[in-house]
Amino acid sequence: MFNIINTSCPYNNWVTTARESCADPDRYHCLTDEYSRPGWICTDPIWVEANRCPEFNTVANKMDSAPCSGNSCPFSIYKSSLNHLYEGCRTAVLEMTTHSKSLISTLTSKDEEEIGTSRLALALGLTFGILVLCIIVAVIVAVLFRRRRKKHKGNKDEPEEKKEMLTLDEERALPRTKRAFQTGTFVVLKGIQGAGKTFLAERLREEWIKQNADVKCICEPKYLSEISEGNGYCILDDLFHELQSEKEVLEIRNMVDELYERVTLNGNRKILLTVTSLIMDRYPSLFSKHHYQNMIDLDQLCDEDLKEILEFHMEQNNIVRVRNDCENGNISATIMSEENYQRIMPTKVSDIVKTQGIGMPASIALACKLIEQNKFDEIFGRWIKSPMSWLHSNLKRLLDDDNKKLSIIALELVAFQADTLNTEDINFDLLNKLMKLENCNFSQDCLTVTLKELERTYLEEKDGRFTFRVPVVRKVLLKIIFQKYPELITWCDDKIQKRRVCDSLPANIFGEYKKSFHFK
Repeated sequence: MFNIINTSCPYNNWVTTARESCADPDRYHCLTDEYSRPGWICTDPIWVEANRCPEFNTVANKMDSAPCSGNSCPFSIYKSSLNHLYEGCRTAVLEMTTHSKSLISTLTSKDEEEIGTSRLALALGLTFGILVLCIIVAVIVAVLFRRRRKKHKGNKDEPEEKKEMLTLDEERALPRTKRAFQTGTFVVLKGIQGAGKTFLAERLREEWIKQNADVKCICEPKYLSEISEGNGYCILDDLFHELQSEKEVLEIRNMVDELYERVTLNGNRKILLTVTSLIMDRYPSLFSKHHYQNMIDLDQLCDEDLKEILEFHMEQNNIVRVRNDCENGNISATIMSEENYQRIMPTKVSDIVKTQGIGMPASIALACKLIEQNKFDEIFGRWIKSPMSWLHSNLKRLLDDDNKKLSIIALELVAFQADTLNTEDINFDLLNKLMKLENCNFSQDCLTVTLKELERTYLEEKDGRFTFRVPVVRKVLLKIIFQKYPELITWCDDKIQKRRVCDSLPANIFGEYKKSFHFK
């Protein structure tokens, strides 16, 4: 049903309103009807041609379109649910909000009577037509369903069909991000630490490079001015962090807006921006402009995304479900019960911050890497409920183990790097300081061997450079290191100190999330 409103559409709070109004936010529409009255409705989006705006026809009870009369009209075909991204369509709704009452009041009583009669006749005709169509469709579906069941008996698994269905599922994060770029030039990936923002951005970067696109990656605000106009993509990752003040966030956001205007509105370069959830939730007014509303929320992953992540890490770490163990004959594999497998379900954002502190993708990756094989099925369920506590305990136990000093120093060296650790360019002053604190001494060759051994748990290596497989590990490890050796804070660069060390925490950093930071 088309719900008429007396105000403008919620352009400054579009995503939240869509979630509150519709079970599927992608079906939310706020637009005008054929009488220029603004309103909202939950309905399947339609494809709208360039230079046109969606319009809801209340007489026919279906989506339609009308010519765009404002500035910045859609320049290509797009889905009607994304009309709020185009100023031309937004302006139309704003104008009609102001004048719709006066326009409707000009109708005479005779006009209203004629319209009512026409509506009744049309409604009866449409009802009869729809009824006949529904009967035909029901018969066709029944026939197809019977044929499908017969085919399914002969081919139980149907792996290719399942694979195709997953590829076409538009609720998943990667397809949704691609779809967002089909209708817009600026896309935001939102999520807490460990939600998979950087991982998803990297997957998109690899695909764009395969398409021979020009891709620029920026991780420091000072380099934004160096991005030139032209075709291609620009990935802005890790510009915002949890401890930034409102002034700092505003300064970086203005730099992003300037880049957007320069290379996107006046050029052909598309932008992908990652933002931590706590910053967007803390300063919502700073991200109210319409281009920030084209957003993918990675804190709300669908079942298919979560299961794909789990099965990927299960395969990487030789973990099998109990029901498949007999079929695989893999006696050496780690066992996961069906109950634990089903625990991977969507979680509310508030629960992630309060009881988990990190996103589900990072939780799954760490659990599959760090839990011992003989205790895996026993601990996995508890780990997923409070992964930050388990990670913190694991790292603290490691740093207190006198028999693991080589591993401790190797991890500490990697943690103090702003980017990655190059074994050919080691800071020997820092290395000697760490060896003195840990009362241990070893050669560079021994260090390299230890780093490679840690690939089984915390680290990954690319071209001789080592970094943490899950970035949140660095944050928690630095917190424990600074508590144990406060004097090491002076060995950090400015970037680490700003993001990991603070006098007090912002109000929306609480619960398990606090274990990522160190207090002076």
